[in-house]
Amino acid sequence: MPVEAKKGFTLIELLVVIAIIGLLSSIVLVSMQGVRAKARDSVRKQDLRAVQMAFELYQIRYEKYPPEGHWCDSSIGTQGSGCPVNPPQADWGATSDLRDLVTEGFLGSIPKDPINSSAYYYWYEPDNVG
Repeated sequence: MPVEAKKGFTLIELLVVIAIIGLLSSIVLVSMQGVRAKARDSVRKQDLRAVQMAFELYQIRYEKYPPEGHWCDSSIGTQGSGCPVNPPQADWGATSDLRDLVTEGFLGSIPKDPINSSAYYYWYEPDNVG
């Protein structure tokens, strides 16, 4: 009596397929890191253009730039000469010198860096000239 062969995959075949899937997924993940960084950089450039435009509109209306009240401001909530030392905070709009741009309607909201950590943040420091 002939022995029937069992239908299915061998363990080796399954391991090869799993290894190929793992290799392909790691290639995709590595390539996505560059895309994410470019997307964050694009957001940063857009934020800086918006702040620049808000400053220019403020200057056109009042013939001066907004007054500064601290040595510096940052999107992680630190102020004064110690920028930045504090851990990231959810919103820096309440303490930022840039809030005048929002309250006057020149800026929709004060932008935050896409990462907004102690290593990546926005820092505003007026030069006190003029």
